[in-house]
Amino acid sequence: MSRFRLKIAAAFYGFISLGAVAWVMVRSGNVRELFYHPSGLMVDQSPAVDLLVGGAAGVAFELGMARLSRFMVHRFEWAKGLHIEFRGLLGPLRDIDVLAFAAFSAIGEELLFRGALQTTFGIVVSSVAFGILHVGPSRKFIPWPFQAVAMGFAFGTLFWLTGNLAAPIMAHFAINYQNLHFINRYDPSLQLPKALRDHTPVHL
Repeated sequence: MSRFRLKIAAAFYGFISLGAVAWVMVRSGNVRELFYHPSGLMVDQSPAVDLLVGGAAGVAFELGMARLSRFMVHRFEWAKGLHIEFRGLLGPLRDIDVLAFAAFSAIGEELLFRGALQTTFGIVVSSVAFGILHVGPSRKFIPWPFQAVAMGFAFGTLFWLTGNLAAPIMAHFAINYQNLHFINRYDPSLQLPKALRDHTPVHL
């Protein structure tokens, strides 16, 4: 990922973060509502407890999802194909690229889709909108928005259970961080038989 593309990503996610803040300010004038679920199961906790519990829940969720993602890539052709397409789309990634992109996307998307949209329209609308944002550039990316809708429901449920955005932000960040490293380092085409591998384009 070039520095220019990273700057574009930072600008885009900064823009949607500001949009989420503006949305809540127009709606209620209280920016705190962006970070807390109005009917979350955990309420009236201290900020330290919110961060601790939310962060722990997010990491625990990510551990399961990281294993599931790798299992699907190794087991299912559609997941393997999507993985290869992402390798071609993203290109080589430095560790700092992975860290920055994971952080930008997790914070920006959770502020908008959970903090602003879910608290206004509910989990169904926010999750579908989250899926629409993840429509890919070609038909080969068709599974991606459906995965994103499912993850939208998962992140939205974490938001409701913990009552604050710490859990979905941490889960989103950790999943993106792990998956981007996996996409960058693992080339499924290298697992093909040599006779086929010699005629298979390798995405770097």
